[in-house]
Amino acid sequence: MQRFVKILVRVLNVIVGIALIAGGYVYVASKRMVAKMYEAPLTTFTSPHDAGSIEQGKRLATIYGCNNCHGPLLNGTVMFDEPGIARISAPNLTRVLRDYSDAELERVVRRGVKKNGTSTWIMPSQMFSHLTDEDLGRIIAYVRSVPARDGVEAEVSMRALGRIGIVSGKFTPVAEQIVANARADSPNRADPLSHGKYLVMTACTECHGARLEGSEFVKAPSLLVAAAYSKEDFARLMRTGVGIGNRKLGLMAEMGQVRFSSFTDSEVEAVRTYLEAFVKQGGTRLP
Repeated sequence: MQRFVKILVRVLNVIVGIALIAGGYVYVASKRMVAKMYEAPLTTFTSPHDAGSIEQGKRLATIYGCNNCHGPLLNGTVMFDEPGIARISAPNLTRVLRDYSDAELERVVRRGVKKNGTSTWIMPSQMFSHLTDEDLGRIIAYVRSVPARDGVEAEVSMRALGRIGIVSGKFTPVAEQIVANARADSPNRADPLSHGKYLVMTACTECHGARLEGSEFVKAPSLLVAAAYSKEDFARLMRTGVGIGNRKLGLMAEMGQVRFSSFTDSEVEAVRTYLEAFVKQGGTRLP
């Protein structure tokens, strides 16, 4: 009996030792990934300052979710706080932007690289990399015009399961998800198909994916579903998030009411025009 107990103790000691080694490796490797520096040269990007750009930037900031993720006053929100995984906040832009040049802001928005060279973790830079200089400049002009106020500070606190997710590749720094030279050409806003593609790529891919195939993670369907919608039903969906049969569609309800209700009628129609072409192509994104 004593011999069995000794063997059991040795086995348990080995298991504990392996667990400690594995835990140490996960901690060190994930910490290195969070602190990793990225090469992303600054451009000569500058934003405008005129009242018209600021006003248009306010509408665009609503459509693209700046005042959704960072709060209606842009003073920050806790975006993700799951026990065992991570706590990540969208920082107080009314304070943070004072320390960023226009070029540094362009880099963090489009490339996911912060001022200190590390990556963001939630910023949808994959989507924002398609924004034109004109639209991004207007958004920055608006955000810079908002008075400074107290709010939520930047925070990226990875917990045990989150660190395992980083090491296993389930959670990837945004800076590593950006495709080189991913920016789209400036759209022809007089052409509904061209304009619609731009709006879809800059407003829909955050949830529905770069190929518009949908995302199980956020329960967003393939945009082939657009084939089921009439012009009137589609407009209601975009404005309210209410689908066919008066179904309130979860995340889309929030997107429609909070963000996409700021689309103009012509923009909604342009989005529908592009998605119609997407459906006719059998779910192949148009070049």
